[in-house]
Amino acid sequence: MFIDRFGTIEIVSVPVRSVAYEGSGTGGWLTVNDVHLSLDDLNPKIALSIGSTKDNQFAVASGGKIFALGLLVSTTENGGDYLAVVPQAGDEAFLMTRRSPLGWPTPFDFNFMTGHSPSWKRHIYYELRWKKPSGATLDMVWRYEQNFYGQQLVLGTGWDSGFSVHEGSTGLIQLEIRP
Repeated sequence: MFIDRFGTIEIVSVPVRSVAYEGSGTGGWLTVNDVHLSLDDLNPKIALSIGSTKDNQFAVASGGKIFALGLLVSTTENGGDYLAVVPQAGDEAFLMTRRSPLGWPTPFDFNFMTGHSPSWKRHIYYELRWKKPSGATLDMVWRYEQNFYGQQLVLGTGWDSGFSVHEGSTGLIQLEIRP
């Protein structure tokens, strides 16, 4: 994490097509495009609320500041209720995926259930950046651990697509709203 403070490597940056929220207002899942990002594993310093404003806007609130993403759309999928929004004309909304420039070896990790353990790990970052024509911005950053499996017959090789969450070090790590 120390090296990541100086810079990370951008993998991809895509425009936001939609954002959906499933939760109780302080936890749950935020789905940006097709990427599911947990709001249950928050940095303890982040006070987060998600819901709607009095004028029916999908909003994120933290530290006494509110960022309205756009007009709220209620949807029902798979028997659950979701809040959803799409970027409004003039909004600049992007989801960026970055990774650590360095991984770290994990020689002492061992999985007693399968016998297969990652030989390396690195951090993956997701950043949601949303800018309104007024200049107001929302910046949310999630950090997860990604595992690398070397020459193993059962699991294959390479960096896996699943991500690990560890309390206090992964999940939503940064939230900034600027007027």
